[in-house]
Amino acid sequence: MGVPKRKAPGGQDCAASSAGAAKRARKEELTGVRFKTQLKDPQGPGPGLEAFVSAAKKLPREDVYDVVEGYIKISVECAEIFQLLSGEKRPESETMLIFQVFEAILLRTASDLSHFHVVGTNIVKKLMNNHMKLICESLYASGYRLARACLSLMAAMVTQGPEAARDVCSHFDLNKKTLYTLVTKRDSKGVYDVRQAYVQFALSFLIVGDDSTIVQVLEVKEFIPCIFSSGIKEDRISTINILLSTLKTKVVHNKNITKTQKVRFFTGQLLNHIASLYNWNGITDVNPEAVKVSAEEAGKTMVRELVHNFLMDLCCSLKHGINFYDASLGTFGRGGNLTLLHFLLGLKTAADDDLVADLVVNILKVCPDLLNKYFKEVTFSFIPRVKSTWLNNIKLLNKIYEAQPEISRAFQTREFIPLPRLLAMVMVTTVPLVCDKSMFTQALNLDSTSVRHTALSLISVILKRALKTVDHCLNKEVWQESGVYTAVMMEEFVQLFREALSKILPDLNTIVWVWQSLKKQETKQDDKKGKKRSDGAPAACDARQCDDVETILLKAVLLQVICLYQKVVPHVVMQYNFDFSKLLKGVISEQGLQEEVPPVLQHHMLKVALELPANKFLWLKAQEGPDAEIIGGERSVFYLLMKMFVTSSHLQLKSLTKLLIMKILRDTGVFEHTWKELELWLEHLENTTEEDKETVIQFLERILLTLVANPYSYTDKASDFVQEASTLQATMSKQEADDMSIPISHIDDVLDMVDVLVEGSEGLDEEIGFTLNEDMILLTFPFSAVVPAALEARNKLLLGTGNEAAENVVTYLTAVLTDLLHTQRDPLALCLLLQAYDKLEPPCPVPCCHQLSRFNRYYSLWIPEQAREAWLLQAQGSPSPPALPLASSFTALLQAAYESQALQDEHIQAQLQATMPRLSMQQVLRVAKQVLLYLRSTVENFGQLGRSAGPPLLQLFLDLLRRLIVHCEQLDAQNQQRCGAARAEADLFLDMESVASLELANDQTLEEVLVAILRHPTLEGWFLALEQQALPPHTLSPVLVKLLATHFSAGVLQLLAASAPILRNIGQLGLLARYSEAITQSVLKELQNRRAGPATSPPKTPLQLEALQELHPYMKGAQLREVTLALLSLPETRLVTQQRTKSPGRERHLNALGKTLVQLLTCSPQDQLQSGELLWSSEYVRGLGALLPTLAVDELDTVLLHTLQRDPVLAPAVGADLLDYCLAWRTQASLSIAALLLRESCTHLLWFEQWCLRAGPGLGLQGDLDDFLPLIHVYLQCRVRSHFTRPAGVSSAVIPVLRKTLWRQLQSRLLSTDSPPASGPYQEILAQLVPFARAKDLSVLMDRLPSLLHTPSSHKRWIVADSISAALEGSAEELCAWRRTLLESCVKWLIVSFNGGQQDDNTQDQEKEMLLRLNALLHALNDIDPGDWQKFVKTGLKFRYQDHTFLKTLLTAVQLLYGPESSVRTKLIQLPVVHMMLMQHSLFLPTLLKSDREESPDSQVKEALVDLMLTVVEMCPSVCESSHFAVLLGAYGATLSVLDQKILLLLRAYEQNKLSLINFRVLLWGPAAVEHHKTCRSLGRSLWQQPSVGDILRLLDRDRMMQTILHFPQNQKLLPPKDTEELIFKDKSRVDLDGLYDPCFLLQLFSELTRPEFVVDCRKFLDSNALGLTVVALSSYDPQMRALAYHVLAAYYSHLEGARFQEQPQLLYLLDVVRNGIRTQDMRLTFTLALFIAKAALQILKPVLPDQGASCWGLP
Repeated sequence: MGVPKRKAPGGQDCAASSAGAAKRARKEELTGVRFKTQLKDPQGPGPGLEAFVSAAKKLPREDVYDVVEGYIKISVECAEIFQLLSGEKRPESETMLIFQVFEAILLRTASDLSHFHVVGTNIVKKLMNNHMKLICESLYASGYRLARACLSLMAAMVTQGPEAARDVCSHFDLNKKTLYTLVTKRDSKGVYDVRQAYVQFALSFLIVGDDSTIVQVLEVKEFIPCIFSSGIKEDRISTINILLSTLKTKVVHNKNITKTQKVRFFTGQLLNHIASLYNWNGITDVNPEAVKVSAEEAGKTMVRELVHNFLMDLCCSLKHGINFYDASLGTFGRGGNLTLLHFLLGLKTAADDDLVADLVVNILKVCPDLLNKYFKEVTFSFIPRVKSTWLNNIKLLNKIYEAQPEISRAFQTREFIPLPRLLAMVMVTTVPLVCDKSMFTQALNLDSTSVRHTALSLISVILKRALKTVDHCLNKEVWQESGVYTAVMMEEFVQLFREALSKILPDLNTIVWVWQSLKKQETKQDDKKGKKRSDGAPAACDARQCDDVETILLKAVLLQVICLYQKVVPHVVMQYNFDFSKLLKGVISEQGLQEEVPPVLQHHMLKVALELPANKFLWLKAQEGPDAEIIGGERSVFYLLMKMFVTSSHLQLKSLTKLLIMKILRDTGVFEHTWKELELWLEHLENTTEEDKETVIQFLERILLTLVANPYSYTDKASDFVQEASTLQATMSKQEADDMSIPISHIDDVLDMVDVLVEGSEGLDEEIGFTLNEDMILLTFPFSAVVPAALEARNKLLLGTGNEAAENVVTYLTAVLTDLLHTQRDPLALCLLLQAYDKLEPPCPVPCCHQLSRFNRYYSLWIPEQAREAWLLQAQGSPSPPALPLASSFTALLQAAYESQALQDEHIQAQLQATMPRLSMQQVLRVAKQVLLYLRSTVENFGQLGRSAGPPLLQLFLDLLRRLIVHCEQLDAQNQQRCGAARAEADLFLDMESVASLELANDQTLEEVLVAILRHPTLEGWFLALEQQALPPHTLSPVLVKLLATHFSAGVLQLLAASAPILRNIGQLGLLARYSEAITQSVLKELQNRRAGPATSPPKTPLQLEALQELHPYMKGAQLREVTLALLSLPETRLVTQQRTKSPGRERHLNALGKTLVQLLTCSPQDQLQSGELLWSSEYVRGLGALLPTLAVDELDTVLLHTLQRDPVLAPAVGADLLDYCLAWRTQASLSIAALLLRESCTHLLWFEQWCLRAGPGLGLQGDLDDFLPLIHVYLQCRVRSHFTRPAGVSSAVIPVLRKTLWRQLQSRLLSTDSPPASGPYQEILAQLVPFARAKDLSVLMDRLPSLLHTPSSHKRWIVADSISAALEGSAEELCAWRRTLLESCVKWLIVSFNGGQQDDNTQDQEKEMLLRLNALLHALNDIDPGDWQKFVKTGLKFRYQDHTFLKTLLTAVQLLYGPESSVRTKLIQLPVVHMMLMQHSLFLPTLLKSDREESPDSQVKEALVDLMLTVVEMCPSVCESSHFAVLLGAYGATLSVLDQKILLLLRAYEQNKLSLINFRVLLWGPAAVEHHKTCRSLGRSLWQQPSVGDILRLLDRDRMMQTILHFPQNQKLLPPKDTEELIFKDKSRVDLDGLYDPCFLLQLFSELTRPEFVVDCRKFLDSNALGLTVVALSSYDPQMRALAYHVLAAYYSHLEGARFQEQPQLLYLLDVVRNGIRTQDMRLTFTLALFIAKAALQILKPVLPDQGASCWGLP
């Protein structure tokens, strides 16, 4: 009984023993040697394996011994572990531990122990080849732990690299269904389980594998999709994260995986499984940071974002995703994007989940062709219901269409689409398929505010999108540049578009019915509340209850929809007969705006009234019906609008109401040309006191209704007084009717047609033959017909009994008529009308008599004495003189001061200036017109004012206008700032004040003020009128005329100077056109008079010249050119003042004309010459050149210089005498002009030579030599240019003069040892004079110059040394000695420069020049001092190793100095030493092994270095060593680039010296060769083995191989020809040889790889395009290359016969066909046939249907 029970193996005892063993192992640190020993322990390897696994999990760590690395170093084959697998069957626990050990080793060799990568590769190969059966058995064993370990091991095997991934994929069957069952085995406790191991194994192919492996894995139907279909919602966050991120990186964003392959993998079912993660409920194994919610909620949010971002990339990207763009937008019926359609239909929660909805919206945004298909098949219900489900569905619908582009992509096509089909395409993204008339009608008929609001909102979205389309189609500028559609076609399309929309939208009757039903409900509620109040609720409020928020928003969107109907489908509105003025019920009443009505509703109501045609409202008719008493009985709607205008407290609502009132009145036709006057009436109505507003409103309503009902009598009265005024003016001025102030001669015809103008003036131009412009309107219609109507109504009030009402009306009318008078351009007609209506005799004295009397006295100022009539009420009132008001308003103060003639009082003027800043933007325009009226009257009455009062008044008014413009510009800038702030912060829907601020951005007051002032006839007529001799009509004496014109023009000039910058800023410089023309004409007249008159200059600058100087930056180029040419054509005496002194020309002073010319030329020469007209330019240059010596202004020198630099062809147009001026003036600009003239003109060149001959030796250059040197340098460069007009002996005669003048000074500078050397081109000039030097002078240079040539600072002196060499060409002995001296100096110069350190651009250029000079000297002498050569080589290699110019020079020098004919070769440093210095340099490996970049300096350095090595090897073969192969192969790229071809020549040179590359047994190249060499050096001789055939074939890039096949170099020779010096192959085609492999290398490589003793992967040989390249080589023109290709094919055929792979029979059959077609030895195939065979062989590997395989290759 005491015997313990026997326990199962692997129980507690076993665990305890293993634990004890582990503890003992830990006590003694586990090393590689100890682990190797433990594996051979007779008691079993279990403890050792377990200890190794435990230790490996903690690695890598710095403080722990790395047992993995230690074991690999002593057992690179891992033979002990493999021996455990090779023996008898091990227990499951030991097998699992062995797998874990291999996993630990493989994971390390794939990461931080990558230099042991060969060890990992060997492990994988052995496992694949010898133990695959055991792995499969373990994988499908009953124990989940062993399966998990097996999957982990296989994942580690894949991580060894793309090759390992490919091997595992090919050796392991991924199509087994039993494999997919492993993914369902998950651990309920959340630990690492079989499912996670499967996920890790599956993803390892995507992470490590190359593109072909990834594609192969993706084509396995269920290998990866089964992960998502087996409960992905329950996985950990980390698992989901790595799944989605890997798929995104390796599949979705992989450019090498086609979109078709992605669509095959991401099926609709797989996408739905991925989308199920939106409802994830798995395990949170990630700690979310900075979250305030629970970990579970944070995890759900994280997963939702992960899956959403993944699906957005996959389904919403035309670049990376699975989307295909359909240009027809689905109207052609193509079945595109079906996968996405099935996926969309599976997203059932799109209406409830915002993220899912966002995904749907974005998919349909990218693929609009799915819109109609989606809504046709989706299960969402869009039939209107009073349920939240329907509201959510419509919300999703809104989101989808709001995301679509506002303008359909159908308009972007470059192909013509018939309009009906274009309409169908546009409708796809405009109106949802589920929306039709019945749906909208049903929704609006439901008694639900939310349903109605939703339906109207959807209608609003549709109409807004349609409006964008309509505006785009009607924009003619868009279609002017379009070559597909015309504007006329788009107008036709708009008609079709509107008709299609009207068939879908609900009837307007339905929408209006919704409004009326809401009003009925409010009426019923009010009735019920009224009954309750009558039953006994005394405290109840009578005010109407406000609507709830939903009702308000419903009304607002309803009104918005009505506006959009008018904009989009106006024909629907026109066909609907309804009085829309009924909509105003409940919004306004006789008390004005109802306070309980929200501003947003009022805003939209006014918008409707403004948008709809006027005939849709009964504005001027009293409301009728049972509700008439609600809105004021018989009061008209127009009265209610005026009431709304004066009572509104919102700026935006008040502005809209004002616009509506003006629109109503303008649409009546009475105010066709005088509608701006209505602003006066409304503004003063608003400014009326509160207690008087009702009286004034009723008065206005009465006169306006009367006027509209009978307009002709009042328009006739207005016309009569206009005609009377014109007749009176004609009588006064004793002029004929044609000269009347009205600018048309047939005024009677115009007045007879006033009734036509009331109706409209569209045909006016055709009927009476002239255009009714703005000026004509102001004179023909100075005021509206409402003025006589108002005066008539006023008189009736005065004659009646309502004295209080009369007083209020008179006050209002007086204010309006006063401002109206101030806006008149000619106030006579209005004043006569006022005088006529003031003839009344009231029955009793009226209290407003004082107001009438004062106003009568004021407007009578503009009525001539003979037309004035006594006022009947004058006797009843006491005519008190007008008292000056306090400084309350600018207008009143100005009016009172003008009326009392007190404007000359300084105190009054100070008050005016003080009150002007208080003017608002709305007042500035009216005040400006008032000042213009006073200015006009002052000009007309100038004779009465006289010399003392007239000019100050003119100056005052013009100064006021200038100040008004400046003030208005400041106000406009402030408005723009406020607008910017409001735009950034305002809520456009509810904040009405912000909306009003935003409207300031479109305020045109500044422009209107400028137009009113600058277009005024008085300013335009009198400005420079005296100077133009074109005075306006006047009755003044000549003295007063001159006084008036002078002061007026001076004041206007100041006004224009202030206005011009503002006009330029707002783009309205056209307003200055008349003034610019006046300036131009007056200046031209002045110049004409000056040219004909005496040469004396007036003491004062003429006004027109002042105007030109002030305003020329704003004048047109043509005007400036005309004035400039006229100034340039003046004699020089007209441009300078007459001086008594006899000083030279440069001391003379310019007069006003000269200063003006200088200003015109210096300020804008570029602008004047922008036209590029050669005639104008030549005249300009010729005139400027002629005047330049006279004016002698430095600025003009610069102008001429810039002009000639821009157009050098104009140089011959300059007079030759200008050169004398330039040589005498001797400024930098003038000498630059002279140099340019010498360079461009032979005439000036000859003139300069003659000047030199006249000046003789010295040339007068004392002290000015430095300034003259550039000019002389240009001459010496151009003197050799021959021309038939130049005498032959002149040029030769000038040289001695220059030599005598310059030689000594230039020589002393050259030979000076001062540092730094003197600046200037003295070296170049001296070099040009050397050929003409005397022998003595030349000898001095040759003796002293070489000692100065050793330092880099003497670089320019070498120019003189080169010229001496050229001068000694006739003496061979002297030339040879001189060259030896130069060679010594050149080498020393280079050595000093090399020792100087780093190169900058300047030093590099200098060294390059000196190296070229050294090259030339070596070719000439073929000799050098051995000591200098040694220093040059050592210093150059030390400091300029990566300078390709130095390396090329060194190459040339080696070829010359070490050649067989060289006499100094034995004295120089030996070539092996040079080769050693090259190969053992610290920069040799970084330079040669650096990645080759196209056109980079590195490639040139590498090429020069290889050339140098090749030359040394050819000259001294003893330097060759087999150890060099590793470096040369590492630098070799196997391409046809020049560098690679030269490296191949170098390798052949080594082989010719009995160093075989095959014996080296390393056939790798490029970076792979470098890595292999590193591995061999680190592991020692044990792994020094030749890479396999597969390793070498994997170095071939398939795409580059295919390019080489397609562009095979058929003319290339296999071996370089011996009979030619050209060893580098160069193709004359445009193919980039750098992107092609070199067949000469590859064919010899394939010949070595297909030797019988090697194992060739025949399928890989085909897949890598190696077979294709070999076949195409049969088309080469070189017999040797074809022979080598046939040899490779024969060797491959023998390997293929013993190979076993699926496509082997077809490939063997193809090669048999090719072999049977060869008739002669080394027969050449045509390139087309060879290319077909290569592609046919490659096509064998493409998967085909089983029944197509035989027929494809002709097999039975």
